[in-house]
Amino acid sequence: MAMAKRSLCIKAGSGKVIAAQMIDSSALLLSGQELCKWKPHSCTPEGTGVAGVHGLGMLQRQDLAAAIPVQQVLEAPELFHLMECLLQVPDVITTGYKWLRAVCKGEFTGVHTDKVFLGRGSPRVLTAWVPLGQVNIEDGAMMVCRGSHRMRSFAKLKAGYGQTQVGKDGTQSGWYSDNGADLAHMISPHAVDWRSTDFQPGDIVVLGMEVVHMTACNVSGQIRLSCDTRWQPAGDARDPRLSVWHSKS
Repeated sequence: MAMAKRSLCIKAGSGKVIAAQMIDSSALLLSGQELCKWKPHSCTPEGTGVAGVHGLGMLQRQDLAAAIPVQQVLEAPELFHLMECLLQVPDVITTGYKWLRAVCKGEFTGVHTDKVFLGRGSPRVLTAWVPLGQVNIEDGAMMVCRGSHRMRSFAKLKAGYGQTQVGKDGTQSGWYSDNGADLAHMISPHAVDWRSTDFQPGDIVVLGMEVVHMTACNVSGQIRLSCDTRWQPAGDARDPRLSVWHSKS
């Protein structure tokens, strides 16, 4: 598949799609320069899994998400086209709210599915996890539990935790666990297979709502910048908690 005359490698499987070189590097550079203007004025809890450690409040900075250089990355035409292809529909929409993350050393996101946060609208919502620059595993990269969206071993998890509704717009913790190893106590250890990789600038990960995932703990000295964006068919029901949606310009 070719988009915007740039090479693109699609790796599909395990309930995820990794699109390499999806986003233009020059657009990423401009978005990074915009985010570098950000100065944290206060520390607020933001998905941290370590007592006494707090996030840098990027979730509250929707002004940054709406800045033109950042929005040009998070709502790139290539992303609209990819989602149309994956969902097999002519038109998709994306939430105006963006889940910007600035993840410090010692922080991570625990085991969860996105359905518990965003399950009141279309069942066809997709998450695009967008690293804003290079993100290695030690920086706190995305981790996906292989096959968790379709394997029978995960049926009990889906029937219980997977049917709950927690948090507000996916910004409050609704984790199944803060430890990926805990899944083995409920599910066959042979069925739990965590996958991750080092992500280069321009790479993204696309996940369905029932895919179990988390992030690695950031053990580096770098702040991991990333953003979760959500997408769905334009004609599907919309989660009422998310009032602003954007379509392709």
